[in-house]
Amino acid sequence: MFRLKNDGMTDREIVEKLEKMLYVSEEKINLGLQTAQNQQKILANLPKNKVSLYVSIPFCPSRCAYCSFVSQTVGSFLSLIPDYVDRLCEEIKFTADLLKGRGIGVDTVYFGGGTPTSLTANQLDKIMKTVSANFDLSSLREYTVEAGRPDTVTEEKLSAIINNGGDRISVNPQTIHDSVLEAIGRKHTAKQFFEAYDLARKFNFSAINIDLISGLPKDTPAGFIETVNQIIKLNPENITIHALSIKRAADLMQNQNREIFTDNSANMISKANKLLETAGYRPYYLYRQKNQLDNLENVGWERGGHAGIYNINMMEEVQTVIAVGAGGSTKIVNDDTKIQRFYNPKYPLDYLRCFDETVLKRKIEAVNKIEI
Repeated sequence: MFRLKNDGMTDREIVEKLEKMLYVSEEKINLGLQTAQNQQKILANLPKNKVSLYVSIPFCPSRCAYCSFVSQTVGSFLSLIPDYVDRLCEEIKFTADLLKGRGIGVDTVYFGGGTPTSLTANQLDKIMKTVSANFDLSSLREYTVEAGRPDTVTEEKLSAIINNGGDRISVNPQTIHDSVLEAIGRKHTAKQFFEAYDLARKFNFSAINIDLISGLPKDTPAGFIETVNQIIKLNPENITIHALSIKRAADLMQNQNREIFTDNSANMISKANKLLETAGYRPYYLYRQKNQLDNLENVGWERGGHAGIYNINMMEEVQTVIAVGAGGSTKIVNDDTKIQRFYNPKYPLDYLRCFDETVLKRKIEAVNKIEI
């Protein structure tokens, strides 16, 4: 829809195309139009000769049953982490030199994973200080650090984030029901989530995001709506509603008892969307994944003008993203028809083993592809 609007089509023409040619429902058309409209102002201000920096921390306290992201549990790979942090800092410095050499600045910074707050406060502090020491962040529009697992959130880590320039975080329960959390392999409780959120609120973050997932095993439509209502009461700046996507390598995909999954996610998400709109939230980015229940989508909602710039730029593929760290995917965007990707080794051990001959060489190749 955003591209059709840029091509000069009116909202009426877009609706007619989607409704009569593509058989999109009225509800989905309205959702898409709202999202495109909310993106336009941010995308209109996209700076030239700047990129987003993605920092990959591929470690988690445990692996969720629906997940197949390339991440390692901290317990199994604890001995690798110090070396990983050192090499990551080296790649950050190397990347900063390459970009500065071409006169390219940084627009947004995003720490993802995995769970970045799986690291210690000192390790986080070291990486973030490396970023600020090597990049000019004076005109940075946004700096996000995912603190997705509530059981990894501490006052020391939040202090490290805020003191090093991080202004947005995510604290993600997925659900507020302990039986569902247990079913998906998360090792925290709902109580721990509320405690982590309250702790984060004591810091001066410009925005806190909360992720929720519909259709989780052991959840019910009533239980999901209860979760949404409880999260709205917390009044976070961002709420992201995901439809369960079961990855091929996920533990849940190996379970042949398909009845464990809730099969009416469409109704659950439809009700959640209405609740969010009533509470003053607006959709600002939308994307789909493979294997999503009921052929649904993920939608980010914001209130008070706190849309996540990185999320929009990433999903709309309008800005180059330079990724550092294991599993990082650099995306060079010169225009809509010239998008190129360069991948770091997926696993931390491979990243460490192939650092000089693969990671650094690919980074040189990638940065040289940016047209300025």
